[in-house]
Amino acid sequence: MSFTLTKSFIASKLHEQKTREGMLRLREKKFRRMVKYAYRHSKFYRDLYTSKGITRQMLDTLKIEDLPVVDKEMIMEHFDAVLTTDDVSKKEVVDFLDVSKNPDELFKKKYHVIHSSGSSGKIGVFVYSSRDWDCFFPYITKSFDFRFRKSKSVFFGAADGHYAGVSFSSWTTHGVTGRYCDLLILDIKKPIEEHVAALNRFQPDVLGGYFTGLKILSEKQALGELCIHPRFLVNAGEGIIPSEKEKVEKIFNLPMANLYGVAECVIMGIGRKEYDGIYLFDDLVYVEVLDDHILLTNLFNKTQPLIRYRINDYLKVKEDKGKLLPYTLVDTVIGRDEMVIWLENGKGKLDFIHPIVVAEFYVKGLDKLQIMMKDTKSFEFLAVIDKQEKQDDVVRKIRERLDELLKAKDFTNVTYSVRVVKELTVDKKTGKFKLIVPAS
Repeated sequence: MSFTLTKSFIASKLHEQKTREGMLRLREKKFRRMVKYAYRHSKFYRDLYTSKGITRQMLDTLKIEDLPVVDKEMIMEHFDAVLTTDDVSKKEVVDFLDVSKNPDELFKKKYHVIHSSGSSGKIGVFVYSSRDWDCFFPYITKSFDFRFRKSKSVFFGAADGHYAGVSFSSWTTHGVTGRYCDLLILDIKKPIEEHVAALNRFQPDVLGGYFTGLKILSEKQALGELCIHPRFLVNAGEGIIPSEKEKVEKIFNLPMANLYGVAECVIMGIGRKEYDGIYLFDDLVYVEVLDDHILLTNLFNKTQPLIRYRINDYLKVKEDKGKLLPYTLVDTVIGRDEMVIWLENGKGKLDFIHPIVVAEFYVKGLDKLQIMMKDTKSFEFLAVIDKQEKQDDVVRKIRERLDELLKAKDFTNVTYSVRVVKELTVDKKTGKFKLIVPAS
């Protein structure tokens, strides 16, 4: 176990014992340290702050609200200037993602790379050094009762690339943590019947994955096709529908923990039944909750600093009546709803493609994407292509990826078209972007 990993594990336990005031002081201390580090080592932040009249000396006292907001488009456009290391470049990382599909493979053997478009449709790439990764990794133990004994765990989600969920989960088998985790990864892109059979053989202690996938597994359990008895149930990477959550919990006879994270900060908080909400880890991330989005400041990633970074998740701060932990408590409804893609397979049965599979769809040169559903046998893929890339080559790679995805699910009779567009449409009623939309 690395020194950083050990130190972070111990610190995470000690921080739980702090008062609320002590936690806020710690968050403030880490925030000041990160802002100053970014100012010294990131050309992007130094130039941005200087352009706003912010000097190095002002960072000691300036309120967080007085710093400018950044977003994914800005970070991707100025990728190399944001980084605080000179041995990583956007071109190298993009080339790496183009060929590497193994979530355990490290870029240059020392950097974890995560990619996702989230619900915005805009492709984002995020880099963590091994030290950055070890800082937050022990926080996964807060999603279940970790007691230094081996457990059989399952992750049910997108698994054939550098996605946040599988990268986080698969790393539990490395180093000393591998002594305590026997992991089965189920790729959500494959037929559901295969997963049911695998789960019946494996009999997991911990069942984790995307909420929609857990819901579908619970339906299989109710039908008697699935027969497992996990001790822990963990949602990861997707917002929860409370009424549907109750059904899943009733079928498995278990409360569901809710691990909240994004590619920009792989673990941000944890929700458990006794919390009556989600506790945000204020010692890892500084979250400013606004009306229709949040601003995230990652307090541990020194490789690619994200300070007041906009994410279109919807959170609502709650009164913490139980005061079980000293963290910020928010409501359990997070993120935005997306359509689940239901298609008819070669056997005439309906199977699904999870919206996170679409959110984490990666092709070099693809800048933004949107799926327009026509019916259960056809859809249209809308693509905004980076002007620096050759359009025909990018479209060909999109088709190759889509063909792989459809083949894995036995969607042999499903047809699609790829249409290159300059911009993607938003919902006319809400004015918000949707990753998956019905035909207009």
